[in-house]
Amino acid sequence: MENTKALYRPLLGQAQGARKLHVHLTELNGADGWNGQHAHAAEEAVFILEGEAEFTFGGRTYRVGPGEMVFFPPNVMHAEARFFSDKMKYLVIRTVEPGDEPCCCETEMPSEQ
Repeated sequence: MENTKALYRPLLGQAQGARKLHVHLTELNGADGWNGQHAHAAEEAVFILEGEAEFTFGGRTYRVGPGEMVFFPPNVMHAEARFFSDKMKYLVIRTVEPGDEPCCCETEMPSEQ
């Protein structure tokens, strides 16, 4: 997301006592989209608060807007997105799984259960 003003605000994670859940708010200004293809063991959902986007993964494309959600199953390559609004605002809700890389704004790794 070069040349994009991105704000990530952690809302729930290990700092708040959550052991298996991470939630953060993302705000993007001037982004066309992103293509950081990756997969992880975590389940992840993106709930759109403002703006409209298309997410392509698993051979399908999903268009979502305010009040809608897209779900990325575990171990599925994802993160190809097109944004149709200059400003995007969304919640990322993700499980925390041992061995996964931390989410973009979470630095603590889960302990082995």
